[in-house]
Amino acid sequence: MECLLYVYILGILFSLSMALEVSHFYICSTDYVASERNFLCHTANFKLVSLPPKGDEFFDCCFQTSEWMDRGSKELKTNKFVSDMKKYGFDKRKAIEKVVQSCKTEMRDKINSWAYFRCFVMDQRISSGFKKMLKIKERQFFTEKPFCK
Repeated sequence: MECLLYVYILGILFSLSMALEVSHFYICSTDYVASERNFLCHTANFKLVSLPPKGDEFFDCCFQTSEWMDRGSKELKTNKFVSDMKKYGFDKRKAIEKVVQSCKTEMRDKINSWAYFRCFVMDQRISSGFKKMLKIKERQFFTEKPFCK
């Protein structure tokens, strides 16, 4: 009987943790670019298109709420990003660091969250791992794709 109660409580806790799953990309989209369904659908499918008004703010919000960047900073929190990638099955710190560095070198003073997103999607070394992570971590936005319906 005690074992059944334990299993029941674990089931409730698991259900609650799933209900608390938050899609930062989805929430940020409603705050900044909700009317830009075409842009959001392309983004959810990892197709890079030009940014709509408030597009930079959308990506800043996504990276800040994911704790990959601090507000007002252009610096990626590489340790946090690597940790999230590892959590979702991509454990290649050196490859990530090389992509981040080449992105910073290429973009120089124009580096921002949108630039990092583009680099991560386009670079063959980490693209599949980045997409896989987002499809799981940001399921509501990248898997359910409510903007594409």
